[in-house]
Amino acid sequence: MKNLIAFLLFAISFLFISAPSKACDLCGCGAGSYYLGVMPQFQKNFVGLRYRSASFDSHLGGTGNYSSLFETQERFYTAEVWARFYPTPKLQLLAFLPYQWNFQDENNKTKSLSGMADASVIAQYEILNTTNDTISQTFEHNFFVGGGVKLPTGKSNFDEEDVLQVANPNFQLGTGSTDFLLTSQYTIRYKKLGLTADFSYKINTENSTDYRFGNRVSSNATLFYVKQIGRFGFMPTVGTYYENSQKDKRKEKTVFDTGGNLFNAVLGTQIYTGRFMFGVSYHTPLSQNLANQKIKANDRLMIQTAFLF
Repeated sequence: MKNLIAFLLFAISFLFISAPSKACDLCGCGAGSYYLGVMPQFQKNFVGLRYRSASFDSHLGGTGNYSSLFETQERFYTAEVWARFYPTPKLQLLAFLPYQWNFQDENNKTKSLSGMADASVIAQYEILNTTNDTISQTFEHNFFVGGGVKLPTGKSNFDEEDVLQVANPNFQLGTGSTDFLLTSQYTIRYKKLGLTADFSYKINTENSTDYRFGNRVSSNATLFYVKQIGRFGFMPTVGTYYENSQKDKRKEKTVFDTGGNLFNAVLGTQIYTGRFMFGVSYHTPLSQNLANQKIKANDRLMIQTAFLF
């Protein structure tokens, strides 16, 4: 058991050693976001719905020089269909189709956008799996690697000369670009205790308005415990989430108040009964430096359901 605890602590530490948030402009973060998180039961197909909420406060002064000038709050609410399908035993396909509601509050006025956001498709191949071995294993684990694409299905018509719209490319429903994802997932389990971790690197391309969001690294590390009570299976989780992005570029010139990093603590649980799963997770920032400290990320909430088959 001591070896297991040491391994889990090492895995969590290793996950964050070399990680290079969302690309953040002065007024917040939103366009082109996606999130993997804790997946339902391994080796099962599923389709379901997720709800995510996030908000950001911004101002023109840094943390040590607060200014109420152009102080704003941006709120992002996302409902998405998500699914996993195994066309072969070692290949899993993940799909995310989001619909988004964006609100920006400034000077007692609220601007809003709503509509389809950017869809993502990811394929991952299993290169390690000991869960089906006939010899008893001290550790059961599996490892997936793969990649995918984020499609420009969300509307993006940002024009910095248009003073009537939200002056922020991140506030758009999509990035307006086709972007590429490199991903990996690792899960290890000893009896009822386990660790799951995922890592992704998002490579952004330039859109039709010559704007390119900074490339982004994101990762999760989550400890979980499985408990069966009657017909219900409970899986409480505790972990961390990290994201870091490079600065955006407009016409190949760096947009300075963009990019940054965010480190969250995450608490959650999943409940299983029959073919159905319900889950909830709550993020709270432990440290952050977004847009040169001109943006403050607030707590996040995610609720998810799935039908397993």
